[in-house]
Amino acid sequence: MLFSLSISSVHAQNLALDSLEGFVEKMSVTKALSVLENMDTTNFTFKDRANYNYLSARTFQLNNQADKAYDLFLKSKKLYTGLDSLAAVADINLKLAQMTSALEQGNLDYKTYLDAYLSYARNKKSATDLSQAYMTAGSILIDTLPNETLRYYELALRENEKTEDELFKSKVHHNLAVLYSEHLEEPDSALTYFDRAYNIFSKLGQADYMAYVHIGRASVLRRLNRYDDAVREYKIADTIPLKEFRRNAKSLLHGFMSDTYAEGGDYKNAYDFLKSHTQRNDSIDQAEQNVRISEIQTKYEVEKKENENLKLKQNRNWLIGGLITAILLIGLSFLAYSNQRKKKLLVQKENQVQTERLDVLLKGQELLSLDAMVAGQEKERQRIANDLHDNLGSILATIKLHFQNLKIKKDRLQEQEDQLMQKTDDLIEEAYQKVRSMAHAKNVGLKAKEGLLPAVKNFAAKVSLANKLVIEVEDHGMEERLENSLEITLFRIIQELITNVVKHSKASESTIHITHHEQKINIMVEDNGIGFETNQISKKDGMGLYSIQKRVENLDGTLNIDTIIDKGTSVIIDIPMV
Repeated sequence: MLFSLSISSVHAQNLALDSLEGFVEKMSVTKALSVLENMDTTNFTFKDRANYNYLSARTFQLNNQADKAYDLFLKSKKLYTGLDSLAAVADINLKLAQMTSALEQGNLDYKTYLDAYLSYARNKKSATDLSQAYMTAGSILIDTLPNETLRYYELALRENEKTEDELFKSKVHHNLAVLYSEHLEEPDSALTYFDRAYNIFSKLGQADYMAYVHIGRASVLRRLNRYDDAVREYKIADTIPLKEFRRNAKSLLHGFMSDTYAEGGDYKNAYDFLKSHTQRNDSIDQAEQNVRISEIQTKYEVEKKENENLKLKQNRNWLIGGLITAILLIGLSFLAYSNQRKKKLLVQKENQVQTERLDVLLKGQELLSLDAMVAGQEKERQRIANDLHDNLGSILATIKLHFQNLKIKKDRLQEQEDQLMQKTDDLIEEAYQKVRSMAHAKNVGLKAKEGLLPAVKNFAAKVSLANKLVIEVEDHGMEERLENSLEITLFRIIQELITNVVKHSKASESTIHITHHEQKINIMVEDNGIGFETNQISKKDGMGLYSIQKRVENLDGTLNIDTIIDKGTSVIIDIPMV
């Protein structure tokens, strides 16, 4: 009888292992976890235990629990090594290489595992194993050596051509698309490879990978500033139910959508999806809290009921008992009302805190976008200044030399031709000086070691030297440096204002006032030029005022313009120091 029961137990365990393997292959994480929770491992053989640890590691890997998966893979590898199962050990080495490279921890060396797998694949001369190894090697190096990654991916495709594994080919195409998009900055190639991968994933019914392609396409479209198309791709991905790495997947996707809406200027939808992203992050913890609260509430209600019954049984005087009951009911009603009111206030307070936190996050995203915009403008200004000075400036200088050479030989020219040559020479000289002026003005930047005030004075001196304009700089309370990114933004605002004075005001004098008082920065730029009508300035031809206005708003500041026709203009900016 005992022997019969033992055979039955072993058979049940084998069925459980087979069932677990099937769920892992289908990426049914919930069912796989359920099987693991109820599995009896008492009578496992050495081989069964190795397989059990391997399947457990795969389950936790699919559930984004990398720490548990890593430990179980090591245990499984040790057992398979004892069984001399080289293929199983090689497969685990490949998964450990993928996992340790993704974890980005200095104490975990992926190279040992990858070299071991490559050695096995080369000795076996297996196209399937070699293609896997090459793709893994490429994925590991993608952030540091993208060109080397490209070489490995091409080797993986070459080995894959010797097999009939269409799914693996589509995965390599997907990885090539990510490489061209994120690291080699070739969006057209990225979209081409995404399309190739999607066609195979769709044919094979690989829903997870189809969703990854939509997300990848959206990332490329964002880089091309095609935000509406990017949102459309994210929405398609959002409709696909994921099996692999499903934990927090919706939260990440809604975070991407929030960023895309913000980049496209749709801040309402950006706020809504950011709120969804934050709520989904907190949903698991909130559900656990709700369960605990419910349990405490149930215990409280039971205890209260028992106390009421005990009081009723012990009370012999019905009149006194009735009065006590009435008093208790009134007190409990008051407590219930008070408790309900407190809960309502608590919920309102939590909603207010959540809204404020989301506003801070959204504001932070806007500031990051502004920092990126300022950095991009710095590079663009440098490039334009260099082009003006090195290319167009040198050409004009060469032309001037030619005309000066003609002037030396002017004895052979008639009087009319001599006048025409002189006129042309004057125009070239004017253009050359204009180019030099613009190059010097645009090339003036703010170096980190200088600070705002020296940079502004240097800028004012160069502009005054190159133009018929006297610029003075007056400062108050600027003895200490400001935060570097704030100094860059303030410098660019002042530079844009002075550029407007040079280009449009026809002024002969201008003054820049910079004042740091308490927790506020005040900037005032005055000129004695021709002034302008503020109500006639549009966003398109606004002399950079719209750009200045947006920069000031992102610093929570205010901008006021006081201008009188033929009298001059004053631009006053107040920036709070937070």
